[in-house]
Amino acid sequence: MNKPRSQRLGVVLDLSRRQRETADRYLADSQQRLQQAEAQLIQLQNYMLEYQQQFTLAGQQGMTTNALQQHQAFIGRLEHALRQQHETIRVARQQLEQVKQYWQSVYARFKGIEKLTDKARLDEQYMRDKREQQETDERSQRNRSFGI
Repeated sequence: MNKPRSQRLGVVLDLSRRQRETADRYLADSQQRLQQAEAQLIQLQNYMLEYQQQFTLAGQQGMTTNALQQHQAFIGRLEHALRQQHETIRVARQQLEQVKQYWQSVYARFKGIEKLTDKARLDEQYMRDKREQQETDERSQRNRSFGI
């Protein structure tokens, strides 16, 4: 005998649930990468601010030309690192948007299959209840016709 429709849909629902769980992980990972990149940017900005403050204090006490050149070179490397980090954040945000769109489509598909499976179960329950009622009615009719 064929399996009920709800059981056949259950297999599809399980597959869809696994896809949704994978998409959940992708979304969480993508959000975490963005948060880490933003935190790293803040650290770089704080480090640069701190370095500039230390340089200002050192400059007030006098500084050699060599020290000034080293400072400017280091600030240049920090600025480059900040630009790279801004780019990393831009890419992470872009990837997060793509993952969100993927997650939404997977989630919508899962919810649709879940709803379809629930409807199939309700329909099957309705048919079982209807069959039981018919059997009960038939037994009742037989009992009356036999005078019981």
